Order: sequence, then structure tokens, then C-alpha cells
Amino acid sequence: MNQPLRSRLRSPRETLGGYVILPRLIDKVRLHAQGTLPEDYVGQLLMPAPALDGRLLAFTGLDAERLREAILSARTDDPVLSWVERHARPHSDSEKCAWAQEIDAYRPGADRVHLRRERYPEVAATVDVGAISVFDLIDLDEGRLPE
Repeated sequence: MNQPLRSRLRSPRETLGGYVILPRLIDKVRLHAQGTLPEDYVGQLLMPAPALDGRLLAFTGLDAERLREAILSARTDDPVLSWVERHARPHSDSEKCAWAQEIDAYRPGADRVHLRRERYPEVAATVDVGAISVFDLIDLDEGRLPE
């Protein structure tokens, strides 16, 4: 488990301006810039969907590198949110909520289940990684949820 990350990365469920994933992405970008983001997280950083970062980028229409720059130029979350709200495709609160629920409800096919087992072996040893949401999978792996 990546429990030390629990104190440094927010849950993918946490929201900022109604956007799930965004607070966690801010944390990941900042940790990466400091050289402290674990290597197994770097490969998914700001990558296209099905990576969570990519799901946020696709939903908002934001450019990954411009978002990275906005995050790194801000000292707190509020300026990042302001930037996102100025540059993202507009969405109502209900659309943001429906999008978050869609991600939480998604269950992977057999090929993705195999990848989940490889990437999260400790979690896969205790739960059916194909039957849980990606949010639960990450929160279990990082020690936020009891197994």
C-alpha cells in the first residue's frame, strides 16, 4: 500500500469547484515538480483517459500542459480553480455531479481488471478489484478506506 501518500495526496473523490479529481491532480503536479511523486504515479500524470487525469482533461477540455503551468504558478487551490473556471468548457453543478457519479459507477472489463490486479496487488489480494470503483481502488491502496 502507498499509505505515506495518504497525507500528501487527496482522495480522487475530493472536489474543488465541483470537480472531482482536480484537488488530487493539483497535489500530483506539485509533488512531481518537487521530485517527490512516486515513480508509479508519474506514468499516469496528465495522461489521456482512461487515466483519471485524462478524464478530467476530457470533461473540461483543458490542455494538460497549460493546466500544469496554472497549478505550478499558484500557491493555493483558489487561483487554480479560477483558472480552470476561465478556461474549461462550462458545466453546471448537476453536470459535474453526474460526471463524478459516472466515474464512480464505472466497472472495468476483463482487460482493465487484469491491469488493476497488476498495479494494485495488495488490494487485489483482499478485494475483487473489478467490482469496485476506481475511487475506492485508489482510496484502498492509499489507506483511506478499510479493506
